[in-house]
Amino acid sequence: MSNLEGQEKALRNGVLYAFSGFTLDTGSGLLTHSGQPIRLAPKVYQLLAFLIENRERIVSKDEIFSIIWPDAFVEDNALSFTVSQLRKTLAACEPDTTFVQTVPRRGFRFIANVENLSLVAPAGGQFIERQTIEEVWVEEIIADSDLQLERAPAKAIAGSVRVDLRQLITYSLVAVLLVVSISGFYFLTRGSTSSGNLRSVAVVPLENLSQVDIDRSILLGMTYALISQLGRSGDLAVRPLSSTIAVASADSDPMSIGKRLGVDSVVEWNLQQIDGRYRINARLIRIADGVQLWADTFNFSEADLFNVQDEVSDRTARALIANLSPSDSSSIHRRPTNNNEAYQAYLRGRYHWNQRTREGFDKALGFFEQAVSLDPKFADAHAGLADVHLGYYDYGYRPANESIPAAVAAVNRTLQLNPELSEAYSTLASIEFLHNWNWQATETNFRKAIEIAPNDPTPKLRFGWMLSVAGRVEEGLDQLQAAARLDPTSNIVKANIAYNLMVSGKYEESEKLLLNMKRASGDFSLTHWYLGAIYHVQGRETESISEYLTAFAIDEGDSRQVVRIREIIDGGNRELAFRTWREDLEKRYSERYIPPSNIALVAAFAKDRDNTLRWLREAERVRDPWILQVLHDPEYSFLKGEAEFDAILARLRFE
Repeated sequence: MSNLEGQEKALRNGVLYAFSGFTLDTGSGLLTHSGQPIRLAPKVYQLLAFLIENRERIVSKDEIFSIIWPDAFVEDNALSFTVSQLRKTLAACEPDTTFVQTVPRRGFRFIANVENLSLVAPAGGQFIERQTIEEVWVEEIIADSDLQLERAPAKAIAGSVRVDLRQLITYSLVAVLLVVSISGFYFLTRGSTSSGNLRSVAVVPLENLSQVDIDRSILLGMTYALISQLGRSGDLAVRPLSSTIAVASADSDPMSIGKRLGVDSVVEWNLQQIDGRYRINARLIRIADGVQLWADTFNFSEADLFNVQDEVSDRTARALIANLSPSDSSSIHRRPTNNNEAYQAYLRGRYHWNQRTREGFDKALGFFEQAVSLDPKFADAHAGLADVHLGYYDYGYRPANESIPAAVAAVNRTLQLNPELSEAYSTLASIEFLHNWNWQATETNFRKAIEIAPNDPTPKLRFGWMLSVAGRVEEGLDQLQAAARLDPTSNIVKANIAYNLMVSGKYEESEKLLLNMKRASGDFSLTHWYLGAIYHVQGRETESISEYLTAFAIDEGDSRQVVRIREIIDGGNRELAFRTWREDLEKRYSERYIPPSNIALVAAFAKDRDNTLRWLREAERVRDPWILQVLHDPEYSFLKGEAEFDAILARLRFE
């Protein structure tokens, strides 16, 4: 028998160890402290047992990998994390005692004094004194399993009792089978018991640890899919992909990520490829104390992509929610398509759509169209098409007559295929507001979207902004703050809260928020748009124009024009600068679409009545969504009282 085989056998045998107030039963897999059970993640338990079995020597990393992760390729950080969790668990009960020593370049050693209680027996018989184990916990484990086991063994070891050694071995073997059968399941189904009813989670982007070069869009697409699936449960607040990407790109530590995102827990996962198959290693970490509540491994082929995502999302949700309702479970398990290729195309489309750029929309469109061609009944892919066409329109990349009919057709097809898809109602509400100026339909569809997905920040964000634009600022702020709680790092959420404060006349509060955003992310255009408006109200014209110029440069992706305009302004000829700026934009408009409201705004800088009204008429004619900013943009205040301008305002207010 090899040394490793002997060690594995020792771990399987029922041995009772005592150290510093702890008792470890390697037969039942139970760790107690002062009679109270301590719940360990499976890998943490295995590490503890192995270190204690080999406490007389230094254990190398390779040995630990061979025992705890047999036949699997894992990084050193997996071991480091497991050691860290073991130390934290033991220190929580005995903070002044060091248990695990790190020996540089050699490995680890268990240095606490350990007594083998299994060797302690009275001279007259083969029995030992067992420590108290709470009967209710043992019964709880049995109740959570699908196994129909007699309660006698559990009751036999409850309390301080004498057990015949042969009975003890039998009971230990039963316990081993029980623990092996349900070790993962307990932490999944009863996760909230140990986790304090966690209700919010962030899913860190899937990390590729394989030797295969996998397109990042696929990895992030799978992350988006898991986030979407978990978000269908009404009991889980799940941070959106954009926030997790932003935070995770700056910090890889799951604890830091969780704290920055303001969540109770974080799902960290990675992808490996072993012998032509794939493996996902996933774990759930409680942010309050860094405890790993659950960990699992999923082996699958490429063709089993759907199955593994179902498993990961279901088990994660059960680890977070004590009693997942049947409706929540079925929602999480909803498969958007049975066509694997179509689904992969969809996930890549969502990745590129999330870039919110012209190039991103173009790439997303191609992938969504591919997904629909592969599966014409794929509702989520049709919803993606609707979102792309709305994005072209909303971001000013394409005119309404090119974008809106395609968006409407796609969203209608989505609702035919799946009338309970929140994304479709949110998109439809945006169309009704931005293009149709139909407030009643806007509100109805947004409330439907929020009802279906109460923990999705997107409909709350859009609805909050539109309520603010419509002058219902208190209601708008409520929705925006709700979105901020779900997505606390989002720049677009913060910017729209600043806009709401500006509309409410709270200029100093709005400016403070925007300046903080500017320091953190100076290339976010809305920050500069809204600062420009606030500075105008405050009479700080030079700063106002500077902020507007910066916003234009970011949105247009061309700083040369802006540099030229700045030079003219710095030369003291503001009238020439604004006329040159307006004429440049007019020339662009004749060549390709740009929002006509941009030209109207530049004309307003110069207090050019005729050209301001001319381009506002054009913006209204083409249903430029940015014209809605006119309702509260102070740059247009010089036109108040003008009959034509007041008539435009009345129509924009849906009067």
